[in-house]
Amino acid sequence: MHFKRFRILLLLALLVLVVGTVQGQGVAVTPAGELPIVTEPTTIHIMMVQTTGVEDYNNGNKYTEWLEEQTGVNVEIEVVPNADAQTKLNVTLASGELPDVLAGFNMDPGLIAQQGAEGQFIPLNDLIEEYGFWTKQAFYEERPHLLGLITSPDGNIYHLPDINECFHCFLSQKMWIYQPWLDAVGMDVPTTTEEFYEVLKAFKEQDPNGNGIADEVPYSAQILEGGWHQTVEEFIMQSFVYYDRISPLNQQRLFLDDNGMVQAAYAQPGYAEGLKYLNRLYAEGLIDPNAFTQDNSQIRTLANNPDVNVLGATPGGWPGMFAQVEFVADGGRIDNWVSVPVLEGPNGFREATYAPWGIGYGRWVVTSSAENPEVAFRLGDFMYSLDSTIRNVFGEENVDWAWADDDMVGIDGGPALYDNINQWGEGIQNQSWQQAAIQYRTSEFRLGQNAAGDYVEPLLYKASNENMLPYAPSIDQLIPPLVLSEDQSRELADLRLALETYVDEMKVNFIIGNADVDAEWDNYLATLDSLGLPRLLEIFQEAYDAQAGLVTGDEIQQPGG
Repeated sequence: MHFKRFRILLLLALLVLVVGTVQGQGVAVTPAGELPIVTEPTTIHIMMVQTTGVEDYNNGNKYTEWLEEQTGVNVEIEVVPNADAQTKLNVTLASGELPDVLAGFNMDPGLIAQQGAEGQFIPLNDLIEEYGFWTKQAFYEERPHLLGLITSPDGNIYHLPDINECFHCFLSQKMWIYQPWLDAVGMDVPTTTEEFYEVLKAFKEQDPNGNGIADEVPYSAQILEGGWHQTVEEFIMQSFVYYDRISPLNQQRLFLDDNGMVQAAYAQPGYAEGLKYLNRLYAEGLIDPNAFTQDNSQIRTLANNPDVNVLGATPGGWPGMFAQVEFVADGGRIDNWVSVPVLEGPNGFREATYAPWGIGYGRWVVTSSAENPEVAFRLGDFMYSLDSTIRNVFGEENVDWAWADDDMVGIDGGPALYDNINQWGEGIQNQSWQQAAIQYRTSEFRLGQNAAGDYVEPLLYKASNENMLPYAPSIDQLIPPLVLSEDQSRELADLRLALETYVDEMKVNFIIGNADVDAEWDNYLATLDSLGLPRLLEIFQEAYDAQAGLVTGDEIQQPGG
């Protein structure tokens, strides 16, 4: 009798366990959307790319502590410096010694498909179906067009992307000019390439900083590494050819012609004309010779020269890439830098690069080494929640951010959702992850920030909406992010390396005058063909045709439209 009662009690206990939890590989996982995620101590090892301004992800970080309290998961993070991210990823994948999760890496969709097919990245389809809560909300209800963009050719989803509908990022090939210098030479913000040339000449010749020394640098830039659209040609080329440096890496500098055919910008007549224009600026001493060799720290030193400003114009996604992030009233210079509209070229052409996709590939990958893949997935799923997103980005509630008061106005003029108490650029902190790994930042979220006192988002929203969007193509003219097959990715790797190395080398030679565009253009095109450009375009055409119609303009959020 006692034995029978014991069996009944045992069965009841097991029933409670089954109803209340879902059994993973030895770890009890709670049902989708419920917190905590686990009912017993569980550790997830994450290899994550570092974001600037974070002191320590593992010890005393307020967001890490909050994430662990909410989920019950102990998070152990191996930090990878941003500059070493690609090398570290390559070495890790080659070694096969993987963490539970790879986070924050910007992976090529083809690499994701390849590693998934080879078994190093596990498919998430079933995990999304069984354990997804915030993932389903994002992909099934609110942004269903994203499913097609993150699904590999074999039908599997091997990663959770960072979702960031950053309007100003969609139009981030911007140029900034120093307004006090325009005032000093009595000129307006230029609107054409010829006006820009005249402004730079005035900066060089008329001593706009007023120190009696010819120390002005009319126009400077930096090499690609460490910058954000800060190379010499990125903004200027929008006046000559559709020149995309915003899309996923493997698709950059490609575009669709009027017949729906994929073309390379660097093989177009407009590109040649743009190079000749830049050579004209360089030959007259209007482009800083260091623009082809200096890195981000050097352009910052130039733009923040003590006592007197020495830089007139420079490209970049936002002024904080080069300028001290403080208002003039607080001792900085950031509000002295004003946005330049896409310049009208000599043939009337101007087209802003536009990439309104809002996803970062490979930012949360559960690997084949994960002992508890359900837990690793559930942790990523939870990071899409509003509470997690706002703490990842900004930090601690009522310390770094707060829910908005009724009288606060958002970036786009609507009601605010939250107030960013501690503005960007406040130095090293241990309150947040500053956008590492993944979040779910919709346009509604981003534009719901209180605009008052913010020196970043209102400035960039206005610059994008007024100076870039009017010159952007319609969405049906764009190549969406393409997911390539394993074979396509393998073949493209060598083609892209050879072509891009040659294109970038000749770009500099043409601009500084070591090669003459008119005399050597035909040989340049022939070399592109010999390096495999026709085959590269063929591969991308095949991928585009397979995905054509996958995304329509009606599905994309366009907050500035």
